[in-house]
Amino acid sequence: MRESSGSRRAAIAWAALALILAFAGQFLTVHVNYGGNWTGLFCTGSHFPVPPELSGEHIYIFSNSAGYDGQFYHYIAHDPFFQRGFASYIDAPRLRYRRILVPFLAWLLSGGGGRYLHAAYIGVNLAFVFLGSYWLGRCFQLRGMHPAWGLAFLGIPGVLISLDRMVVDGPLTALAAGFIWHTLAGPPAALLAVLVAAPLVRETGVLLTAAAVLAALAERRWRRAILYGATALPALAWFAFVQSHTTPAGGGPPLLTWPFVGLYQRIFTPSACRLPVHISLLAATLDWVAIAGVLLTVALTLKIVTRKRDALAAALALYAILLTTLRVHFWLDAYSYTRLISPLFVLLLAPDWGLPLRWPVAAIGLILPRVVLQLGWQALGIVRRLVG
Repeated sequence: MRESSGSRRAAIAWAALALILAFAGQFLTVHVNYGGNWTGLFCTGSHFPVPPELSGEHIYIFSNSAGYDGQFYHYIAHDPFFQRGFASYIDAPRLRYRRILVPFLAWLLSGGGGRYLHAAYIGVNLAFVFLGSYWLGRCFQLRGMHPAWGLAFLGIPGVLISLDRMVVDGPLTALAAGFIWHTLAGPPAALLAVLVAAPLVRETGVLLTAAAVLAALAERRWRRAILYGATALPALAWFAFVQSHTTPAGGGPPLLTWPFVGLYQRIFTPSACRLPVHISLLAATLDWVAIAGVLLTVALTLKIVTRKRDALAAALALYAILLTTLRVHFWLDAYSYTRLISPLFVLLLAPDWGLPLRWPVAAIGLILPRVVLQLGWQALGIVRRLVG
C-alpha cells in the first residue's frame, strides 16, 4: 500500500508539472501575442458576428479570419440550454451543442456564465491536462516505467491544439487515457464515469463505450455489456434535446466516407497554404511527413488488433477505422485530422502492446512537427519579446 501511495504521489507531481507547463505556454502567448486578452485563446474570427450581449467582454478578434471552433464552444458556455439565442451565432449548432461537457462545466463553475467564465473554461481545459497526464503516467508506471512519461500527454496533437484554440479534443484525449488506466487497474465505477463523460465531450467518445461493450460481449459478460452500454444514455438524451432545439442545417458537413478514400483524394489535392513560399514548402513537406506517420499508425494498429481481443484493442481498432474513413476536407488541415484521432495516439502509446515503445513514439513524432509549425508564429512572437 505504501508503494502504491508513493507511485500515485509521483504521478500527481508530474501531472501537476504538465499543468504548469501548459498554463505557462498559454500565459506567454496571451501576454505576448494577444496583448493580455485571454479571449484570444478562443480564436474568434471576424467572419462570424459576435453576440451583441458579449460586447462587454472585449473579445479578441482575428481580422480577415473565420477563426476556429473554440469561439463556438465559448458561446455555448454562455448559453448551454438555448435560452439566450446564441445558437444563431454558431456555424453548426446541432453539431457543436452535442459537445456540451466542457462548455457546461465552465458555465457551472462560473456560477451560470458569470464574469469568471473565461477563467473557468481555461481552468477546465487545464484540469483535463492534469488528468490526462496523471492517467498516462499511471499507465507507464504499470509498465514499470517512470511517471515522467505522463508529460508525453502534452505532445499529443489534440492536446496542443486544445490549449491553443480551446477545442474539446484535448479533454477527450484525457478521457481516453482514463479509459486505458481504469480498464487496466480499476476501479469499475471510475471507468463508468469516464464512459459517461466521453461522448458528452465529443460524440466520437462513444467509440470508447462501443469498445467496452464489444469486449464484454466477446467475454460473454452480458450484464457488464448492458451496464457499459447504459453509460451512453445521458449522451443520447442530450443529443435528443439538442436535436429538438436545432435544425438539420446545423449538423455540419459529412464526416465519413469509404476507408482510405479521403486520404487517397488528399494525395492528389494540392496544398492551399497562404504563406510565404519557403514556409509553404516547409508546410507541404511536413504534411507528407505527417501522412507517413498516419500510415505507420495504421500499420501498428493492424499489427496489434490481429493479436489482441480486449477492450483496449477494440478501442484502438475503432479509432483507426475513424481515421481511415475521414473525408478529404479533414485531411487538408493538419489541425483537423490530428486532433480528431488523438485518442488513437494515446491508445497506441499507453498500454503495453508488446511492441518497442519507439514505434508509437515515432508515429506521433512524424505527425507532431506539422502541428508545431502551426504554432510557429506564436513562438516567434514570444522569442522576439524575450530577446528584445
